Amino acid sequence: MTHQNNAENPHISYQDSEYIRQIAFAVADAVGLHRGTPVYKRSVDLARTLLTECHRRCRPLDLAAMRHADTETVRQDLTTLRERFNMNDFTLPEGVTLNFEANPQQVAA
Repeated sequence: MTHQNNAENPHISYQDSEYIRQIAFAVADAVGLHRGTPVYKRSVDLARTLLTECHRRCRPLDLAAMRHADTETVRQDLTTLRERFNMNDFTLPEGVTLNFEANPQQVAA
């Protein structure tokens, strides 16, 4: 399964942006980081950047499901993105799967 760069549609909706914000804060809170600290801010910023760029340019994500999912499962996807997502060309290697990749019917809707 080939995943194309989705750069021709670089915008995301306000709702998707809000889901990403909520996911990033929920994960940072769940791992015990203290709000207001530099490490908390870096964690939230990194999660937001990875989710936004993956969703916009690489593989659309089911953000609504991700928002309500178990934090550990969300962290697995964030770890995969941190380790494997190429921010220079917005790609993930072949064979890398994410728990919250949107199926084609969700993307078309």
